[in-house]
Amino acid sequence: MTANKTVASTFALMLAMGAAQAQMGGGGGGQPPQQAPEGGMSEGGQAPQGAPGMQQDPQAAEQQMQAQQRMQEIHQELGELQQETMAENPELEERANELDDRLLDQMEEVGYENVREDIARLEETIQQLEDGTLADQDDAEARLQEDRELQMRLQQAQQEAMQDQDFMQGWEQDRQELEQDLISAMEEKSPRAGELIDELRQLQAEMQQGQGMGGGGGMPQ
Repeated sequence: MTANKTVASTFALMLAMGAAQAQMGGGGGGQPPQQAPEGGMSEGGQAPQGAPGMQQDPQAAEQQMQAQQRMQEIHQELGELQQETMAENPELEERANELDDRLLDQMEEVGYENVREDIARLEETIQQLEDGTLADQDDAEARLQEDRELQMRLQQAQQEAMQDQDFMQGWEQDRQELEQDLISAMEEKSPRAGELIDELRQLQAEMQQGQGMGGGGGMPQ
């Protein structure tokens, strides 16, 4: 894993892969679980398909698309601020890495082999998309297609790992404590952090109300 890992980077990778696939027109195969770290940090950015035979109001669909786009922008800005904050606070980064390792170990306990190697593969794909190595559209789509099955297996392993109540009780408590300390450090670094978090939560609440179903909550990766 990279040195500047964000909290629960396994889930952050799920978000990043989904965004990359959406940008490539891949449909974002395999969304991250909605009950994610960072207070449910999965963005809930994928619109539900709805019940068969139901048609979404065009105006509502446009508003939802705009909200999703804004949420993605907030996630990116907060993610950058989070990485800067973690780099300036080694104690927070150490706690985040420890939480990450505990989750990955638990995923191995439920039977997922080579979890760290597979996550490294996803990180490599994202890095290549960012640095332009996969600038060719066909190459990028082929790479993302290959990673979709891997991504879905990782998600399943995450979900199975988080079904262990004994593991989750201690892990979730430590995660919440780290989240609060991280948010405080981010707000101390930049007053804009609190404004972005509030805006994100408001957007998510509006989407939940409009969809009539739960989405992600809390601060993004």
